[in-house]
Amino acid sequence: MKSLVADIGSILRVHIILVAVMAALVMSWLLTAELALGVALLGGVDWLLINLLNKLTDLEEDEANGIRGTGLVARHSRRFAVAWVAIFVGSFAVSLLAYPGLTWLRVVVQVIGLGYSLRLVPTFSGMKRFKDLYFLKNFMSAALFVLTVFVYPVASAGYSLTAHGGAWAWWALVFFFIPFELSYEILYDLRDLEGDALAGVPTYPVVHGPRRARQIIDGLLIGSTLVVVIAFFGGLFGVRELLFAAAPALQFVFYRPRFRKGLTSADCILLTHLGSLLLGVYLLGNHVWLWVGLPENIYF
Repeated sequence: MKSLVADIGSILRVHIILVAVMAALVMSWLLTAELALGVALLGGVDWLLINLLNKLTDLEEDEANGIRGTGLVARHSRRFAVAWVAIFVGSFAVSLLAYPGLTWLRVVVQVIGLGYSLRLVPTFSGMKRFKDLYFLKNFMSAALFVLTVFVYPVASAGYSLTAHGGAWAWWALVFFFIPFELSYEILYDLRDLEGDALAGVPTYPVVHGPRRARQIIDGLLIGSTLVVVIAFFGGLFGVRELLFAAAPALQFVFYRPRFRKGLTSADCILLTHLGSLLLGVYLLGNHVWLWVGLPENIYF
């Protein structure tokens, strides 16, 4: 039973769903002063759909990379496909009633998800997946996170921002997040190097090698940190947003020794769960801070 639960968790990529939900909760609170739990969970459902479809179409790569649950999906692909359709239809029925304003955004997210897993993207060399295209393989995944984490909560609040700095603060958070999220993507690509090379997926590690990929990760972490620091000294962020600069530093400390040994699936999943934990601690800590009567934020 434990083995089956672990397989299902790997198939659905629960760690990705959890970090997306936690990030949406944090950003909804920072940007709109509301904990948009329903919206965050809806974003989690969208990631479940994206993950499950990707699993159904990536059996060859996942088998080569030894990803848990691949055999279960291969044996029961029809049942998993039926489940995908049922969740898709059911979730849209619910969101049309509860959050009608998010419908068009959810359609955009699922279209990108389809293009990531299926050959629907027109190129000069024929129809491709986003996953088959250099740069877009990672960037479109980051775009999906931006939509579900930053756009969903703001759209559900009628595009009304309460954050100090308004839209400029929103953009600063997005520009912090994109390079940080891309560093995660490349770490997963380092894990999947063998399978991606076999399938001809042009990830940074496949195209440039692990050493250059590591340098790209470090550059992204530095860039993400600089955005936070500049936004703080520019008056867009306060001390509570400045705390985000700790995340790239902690990621660097976590991944560097594991890079030398060779990143594993367990390493990548643990790193993602640590991200969810940090987001939870951040949210709880801020609420305790306010509860004891300390100032909401401190600006430079």
